Amino acid sequence: MLDALIRQAEKLGLGSNAARFIGLLVDAIFSGRPGGFSGFSQRFEQAGLGSLLQSWIGGTPGDNALAPDQFNAAFGQHEISRFANALGVPAATINLAGAAILPKLIAMLTPGGRIPTAIPPEFASLIGPAPRTTGRAPSSGMPGWLKWVIPLLILLGLFLAFRSCKHEAPPPPPPPAATTPAPPAPVVQANARFGFDNTAGKVGVSGQLASDADRQRLIDALTAAFGAGNVSGDITVDANTLPAGWIDKLISVLPDLKADGLKFGFDGDKLTIDTSGLPEDQRFAITEKLRKVFGGYAITGLWDRATAALAGLKSGFSAGDLVKALNLMNIYFETDSAKITADSMEVLQRAADAIKAAPSGTRIEIGGHTDNTGDAASNVTLSQQRADAVMAKLAELGVSSAMLTAKGYGQDKPIADNNTEEGRARNRRIEFNVLK
Repeated sequence: MLDALIRQAEKLGLGSNAARFIGLLVDAIFSGRPGGFSGFSQRFEQAGLGSLLQSWIGGTPGDNALAPDQFNAAFGQHEISRFANALGVPAATINLAGAAILPKLIAMLTPGGRIPTAIPPEFASLIGPAPRTTGRAPSSGMPGWLKWVIPLLILLGLFLAFRSCKHEAPPPPPPPAATTPAPPAPVVQANARFGFDNTAGKVGVSGQLASDADRQRLIDALTAAFGAGNVSGDITVDANTLPAGWIDKLISVLPDLKADGLKFGFDGDKLTIDTSGLPEDQRFAITEKLRKVFGGYAITGLWDRATAALAGLKSGFSAGDLVKALNLMNIYFETDSAKITADSMEVLQRAADAIKAAPSGTRIEIGGHTDNTGDAASNVTLSQQRADAVMAKLAELGVSSAMLTAKGYGQDKPIADNNTEEGRARNRRIEFNVLK
């Protein structure tokens, strides 16, 4: 169960820091306040969430049992910032992951409703080794006179060794060779980070940028979009931070990000989105907007129609149901290339999970298609390369190669008018079909 919890934290934007994050949570539960678990419970009482915490003890909480803003309220902004700085991720990622992980963690820590008085052994390794204890070592039982004799014998041995070496004095050491000073250690630069949380028009922000100029530009854009009295939080400046390649795009799209409940965060070239608090149509619209602006970034949390359809497949779904959901996917490639862009990886992971759960004997064709721009023979080659790339990625994600085949059709099977840009975009596609 702990391994499953760590894997869930990995998928929520914490990656290789997932186990350490759970360790920080456990340490905060037992050591963050006087009184251990009881002191931790008082935090939730003070935040008006005491009954919610009690419902997890010895229980089996489902998903969405705790909202990210409730997690923030219970732990406090100072603690959230400490977690974010320790793991090098935006505060928004901490709140998103913590809200999903904490209820299940509490249930695991309190089997049968029993409140532990100390950290259970299976969680102790996530925090680190216990500190060394101090104090007198236990007596060895050695006689007192022997404790004096042993040092005297050691001194006598050293004296005799010195006498024997005195007759053969070593040659003088050679003069020291000229040395050049060691080069300075390279400065480790941190990723530019930014966290955003819109609750009823009140925007909370956090992060770290490389310059005061970037910080001021972003604060000015936030103030213009949401109003001076509606923006709070802190964005720090550190010259050892890498440039924020996303800042200009973010400033341009801020006026379109006013949906109540929207949360997102940047960590370098990775974008994490949380639209779970939005109505379905807004989730689709926000996903489409952010994907269009930040195409090519590694994005998690996208919620498009394919994601919704794959998530909605019922147990025992047919191969036809599967293909219908798969064909709602938009898989993006670099221009005139078969390289799949980073923003397509999350939906391909969902597709792989669904295909692996398909009925036994299911075989699926991955068809590559292009518009009619350029040479027809070259388009066949490119469409085959793209179909092969999707098949290879699905196999890498665990789909049996026996279930898949890839075929490039080039420009021969259009589904829209190639005389318009919109039509050509629709014709550039990956299409899935069930093989009989």
